[in-house]
Amino acid sequence: MRELPMYIEEEDEEEEENWETNLRYEVIEFILRRHSLLSARDIARVLGWKLVEVNRVLRDLENAGRVRRTKLGKTHVWTHIEEHQRNLMYY
Repeated sequence: MRELPMYIEEEDEEEEENWETNLRYEVIEFILRRHSLLSARDIARVLGWKLVEVNRVLRDLENAGRVRRTKLGKTHVWTHIEEHQRNLMYY
């Protein structure tokens, strides 16, 4: 399991080779925080990325505990962990 960096601060100097990867993580996390439940196919369509790339990033984020996959019908949808925890309903 790969350790993902915390959110990038402007002052932090990032390694030249990792900034693209970190940006992919941040973009997908932002989209999930903003729009809640989305399928990998929807994310790929919005960003113009290949589905394989989006799935790879989503799996990395899931392993890091930042996003959660939920089965919805025949497909899976993804949500950001903060969003998922915020919408808990108590009876």
